[in-house]
Amino acid sequence: MRYFEIYAWTECPWCKDARDLLVEKGEQFMFCCLDQSDSLLAFLKKKYDWTTVPMIIERNTESNEERFIGGFTDLKKYLEGE
Repeated sequence: MRYFEIYAWTECPWCKDARDLLVEKGEQFMFCCLDQSDSLLAFLKKKYDWTTVPMIIERNTESNEERFIGGFTDLKKYLEGE
């Protein structure tokens, strides 16, 4: 099974759009709000070499692999290419 992790801020319109797109597509996902987690956000920015939210990662539970997708527009392109 695959699912997506969205690292986001609660009031970010791009974060909400990413969540809504995954709901529309019937995808499984976790929406992780980082509003009060400055240290975690800094860690994720460094880990994925990404400076904005949302940060979207695809995970595969069978292979335990992860793929960094990017932000909302990257997610949209990724899902359209399937």
